[in-house]
Amino acid sequence: MRHVIIFVLSLFLVVSLSAKKKGAPPMTSGAPGDRTCLTSKCHAGNDLNSGKAEISIQGLPKVYKPNEIYDITLSLQQDGAKTWGFVATAADSAGEALGTLISLKHQYTQILDDSRTKSRTSRRYISHTEKSVTGPQKGESPRWTFQWKAPESATEASTFFFAVNAANGNKKKTGDYIYTRSVTVEPEKK
Repeated sequence: MRHVIIFVLSLFLVVSLSAKKKGAPPMTSGAPGDRTCLTSKCHAGNDLNSGKAEISIQGLPKVYKPNEIYDITLSLQQDGAKTWGFVATAADSAGEALGTLISLKHQYTQILDDSRTKSRTSRRYISHTEKSVTGPQKGESPRWTFQWKAPESATEASTFFFAVNAANGNKKKTGDYIYTRSVTVEPEKK
């Protein structure tokens, strides 16, 4: 019996330490009603938005056009960080999905399984993959590119919520930095 308990605990530890490689958990983007990887205790050790990362979000228009597809690129830099991650979503003023997030084949992003969150929100989430947790050099994240297809009718602003992780790579939950950002794009006026 003791061997079974040790095996189960060991398996749990391995799964817990590698969870970030599978992408961030859904509903950790910092959007209304979401947690972050800091508040859900995936990563800890520093207050939210307390580090000195330089976060770059490129490709979002100030004004979107119906059915247009926009390339969005996210990256960050932080001295000493070795591993990285992100999760993002797009929502209307009521917190529901607005537009469609699209993962690109060779950009190491993924749409997260929403089977656990569907009953709570219509939002979809996009995140990093296992192949994109290390950057080109220490202190520099990968560049994650994905797309957003604007809704068929441009009647409401869309707010993008991003949570990014600059981690120390020690395979523990401590010493990591979590940052949140939001960007609102307005609909095209007729």
